[in-house]
Amino acid sequence: YQPVVKSETLQISGVEVLMRWKHPVAGEIPPDVFINLAETQQIIIPLTRHLLKLIAHDAPVLQTLLPAGIKLGINISPLHLHAESFQQDLKHFAAAMPADHFKLVLEITERAMIDKNRSLENFDWLHEQGFEIAIDDFGTGYASYARLKNVNADILKIDGSFIRNIVSNSLDYQIVASICHLARMKRMLVVAEY
Repeated sequence: YQPVVKSETLQISGVEVLMRWKHPVAGEIPPDVFINLAETQQIIIPLTRHLLKLIAHDAPVLQTLLPAGIKLGINISPLHLHAESFQQDLKHFAAAMPADHFKLVLEITERAMIDKNRSLENFDWLHEQGFEIAIDDFGTGYASYARLKNVNADILKIDGSFIRNIVSNSLDYQIVASICHLARMKRMLVVAEY
């Protein structure tokens, strides 16, 4: 569980659930490698279901450590977002979590917006169920202002590759400023990853 910190107060405003894989021989496997492998091997949905069960199991302890209303971010693969089981899987997960304690945020990469119609339907359904939606790693792949303009998301997470050099690279600064301006116009919270 990685904390999300407000820049103005340095207070924790949420946590993001991160899955890691420590292979007994190869050691730490980077997330971009094993997530890609899980997607290509068609095991990302069972893997995500397993993660959701682990989070629900941890929730009573997290509830004692984190204040009510705190955001709990969970990454969802576009393959899962577009799967037939998606809504049922999320209903089961929400029912297993402590009522009214966590604000559940689904973090979905911008490549999920390729199938725009299906994504928008699921985004609407998620909002009806009380979930928030974060567009994760914005700016790294399939980003387009036209796509973002039509997406009903709550949070925009700017990829760390733009943030790390923001002070020394004027182009990165301008890109981040532009993304922040668009997010403000859409009343989206901005999270800068590092």
